[in-house]
Amino acid sequence: MKRWIYSLLFLCIPICVHAQKNSFEEQQITRLRSNDDDNIETAVEAISKSGNIAFYDLMTALFNAELYLTDQGQLVVAGSTREDDYGETFAQLNTAYPKRTVLLDDANIPIEVNLYNLTEVESNRRIRALIQPYLTQMEIFHPDPLKRRVAAETLGHQGNPDAIPILTQAIAKETDTDIKSFMQVARAKLQLQHKDANIRLEAVTALGELNDTFVLPLLESHAEKETDATVQTELKSTIQWLKEFTVIMMAVQTAFVGLSLGSILILVALGLAVIYGQMGVINMAHGEFMMTGAYTTFVVQNICFALLPAAYIDVFFPVSLPLAFVISGCFGLLIERLIIRHLYSRPLESLLATWGVSLVLVQLARSIFGDLTAVKLPKWLSGGYALAPQVLLPYNRLFIIVFTVFIVVGLIAFFYKTNFGLRLRAVTQNRDMSACMGVPVRRVDSFTFFIGTGIAGVAGWAMTLIGNVVPNMGQTYIVDAFLVVVVGGVGKIIGTIVAGLGIGISNKVLEPFVEAVYAKVLILGLIIMFLQANPTGIFPAKGRNEDQ
Repeated sequence: MKRWIYSLLFLCIPICVHAQKNSFEEQQITRLRSNDDDNIETAVEAISKSGNIAFYDLMTALFNAELYLTDQGQLVVAGSTREDDYGETFAQLNTAYPKRTVLLDDANIPIEVNLYNLTEVESNRRIRALIQPYLTQMEIFHPDPLKRRVAAETLGHQGNPDAIPILTQAIAKETDTDIKSFMQVARAKLQLQHKDANIRLEAVTALGELNDTFVLPLLESHAEKETDATVQTELKSTIQWLKEFTVIMMAVQTAFVGLSLGSILILVALGLAVIYGQMGVINMAHGEFMMTGAYTTFVVQNICFALLPAAYIDVFFPVSLPLAFVISGCFGLLIERLIIRHLYSRPLESLLATWGVSLVLVQLARSIFGDLTAVKLPKWLSGGYALAPQVLLPYNRLFIIVFTVFIVVGLIAFFYKTNFGLRLRAVTQNRDMSACMGVPVRRVDSFTFFIGTGIAGVAGWAMTLIGNVVPNMGQTYIVDAFLVVVVGGVGKIIGTIVAGLGIGISNKVLEPFVEAVYAKVLILGLIIMFLQANPTGIFPAKGRNEDQ
């Protein structure tokens, strides 16, 4: 007999719990339907205390003033709206509880009603203030990673210890490493206010291990009022470590930015090093060949946007790489055949001629494309790698660094592992002797100009990742590119690499101490002093002509 009684009780308990749950939910829905401020406040307070996520869509609609009552007393959410020919506004209806879904009629067609026939459920400032903490707590479990991150930061800033269990639960479920770190920092911030010294000690230790330097002011403020000796010692140790970590991360950030700037300078200067270093031609239009590569990328992007589905439009970026090289190279080859070929061994005339070509190309680009265009950053290069909470390494700049390494290695292999590279180096060292030995000097010159201007086009292709495409974009880097080539040693690829990285990193190291303009002036002064002592650069050229 007792066994039957226990079995009956065991079956009745879930039924009672379910009935109580339904009773609670129905009670709050009834209060909201009354459209009375006091009842709505009571319902919102009860829902917030319950932490029931089933009310999330309903509370969001009430917070955003999208919750309405139909003539039948049903709570609905107004969705997308439209106006008819008479100026009447119609809204698509959605269910408000337990989940927001489109309401359909018997023919499975979305229901639309005139907003005039709906009664808005009022949400004044006080009601929205009551809703906000609930939404924040529920968004900590939201599918959208951005909402979870914002919710974690908000809970940490609010300083309410009641949110600690919610954050602990969210941390256990979180799969995103970065967001989990934000949640752990938020929980530790709240634990710092706890009465238990052991929990405060655990929080300080956690903040030190998470390396979040943004909490330094909070820790320093808390250290002034901490009474427990053990926690106080741990606080001082953590503060000291975070200060040291800040210095380390600042050095890493500066080195990365300098490395990325140096990579850009190398990429721009490589083509110039080939033309100026190997042929002795001062090509003032080099920046405009870079611009040609950038505009080639822009045109390919627009063609892909017009012809391809949205899911495949990012294919424009890899497709435009060989086109930027070939088009810029062919354009440079045309200029070499028409103008430069007649000005070899006449540096002043070649300088003036290429400067004129530069002005023509800039105005031509302005006439065709206007003053400002831009290339959309591919999705796979958006965002960055979070080295630490305060240090983000953008993927686009990481890509430029890796791409520059690839281009440099390829160019070195081309110069030192191919027959053309051998001929090019022979012509560079002794042009007359090479001609006597049967080397087609003119053909080598033409192909060298093609390679140099093609590399400039590739540099323009890469530059679209970090800036707009404008007609005078090449003029921004042409002076720095010449400095890199001269400082590194004319015609020396290794010298170009060393000079590019040196100038880029030095520039970024000086900027925190002086303004950017003064940093450039100081770098220029140091370069002039260096060239006074070493006119041939870091790696001077070797050959018969140079020894005479």
